[in-house]
Amino acid sequence: MQRILFLFLVLTLCIQPIFGEVNPNSLGLPKEGYYIITYKNYSVNLEISANGYDVRDGSSNEDSSGQADINYWILPGKNKIKIRLTERKGIQKEGLSKEAEVKLMLGQKGQFPDEGIPLKHFQWPDQTQTNVGKWTELEFDPPFLPPSQLWKQAESISLTKEKETSVIEFASEFTKILNTKDPKKILSMIQFRAQDTSEVRYYPYVEADELKSINDMTKAIGSSWKLDTKNIKFTLLCNNQILSVTDHKGEPIITSKKGASIPLYLSWIAGKWVIVR
Repeated sequence: MQRILFLFLVLTLCIQPIFGEVNPNSLGLPKEGYYIITYKNYSVNLEISANGYDVRDGSSNEDSSGQADINYWILPGKNKIKIRLTERKGIQKEGLSKEAEVKLMLGQKGQFPDEGIPLKHFQWPDQTQTNVGKWTELEFDPPFLPPSQLWKQAESISLTKEKETSVIEFASEFTKILNTKDPKKILSMIQFRAQDTSEVRYYPYVEADELKSINDMTKAIGSSWKLDTKNIKFTLLCNNQILSVTDHKGEPIITSKKGASIPLYLSWIAGKWVIVR
């Protein structure tokens, strides 16, 4: 799998039991790998979050199927996946069955998601009696934690006006650094993220590769990064150890003229904001 340019650059072109569950002790589960959510939905909208991170926001009125690696968001202790089905907007074709399915899989490098070990299974309406519009919550204890230094260092965040102001100041400084087009300065701002997410994904961290990716990005984007501070939305994720900073629609607040944007996920570490995801 190819690494995404600049690591987190996002192009914006861009009953029976409710959950079938497998007993991990009976499987001899591996001690490393990838937690993957697979999903599909027909004639009903589907919203999924993992420890507060939006895997799928539920706004699309189209049928879909997909997958998401959630290793970045797996925590020590109890983890929560939340699922909600909502009715489609507008006039829908009659006679089409409404179906949705979500699986939590444990996969290994080189495997397709459906070749992994199933840990949880949500299937509606066949196995699940949840009502449309209501959240269904899945809790699970991961059989192992993906390697990460984040959860050992990130403090629990209590949002105050002072903290919110300091976030905006941090985002402003980060935008200025992006517009310098200086790879070393930019890497200094994302150093923790670059190293930790490489570890989480079982990739070796190579600073020269990071600098090259940043240099390629600056050549493609230039110094056209802008910060939108209107209607900022602060959302706490992952036991309040990560802060997501977006606009009121949930979109990134740092964007460029060339159709690129940078999500901002911060943690409070050693008395300062740090980009972590």
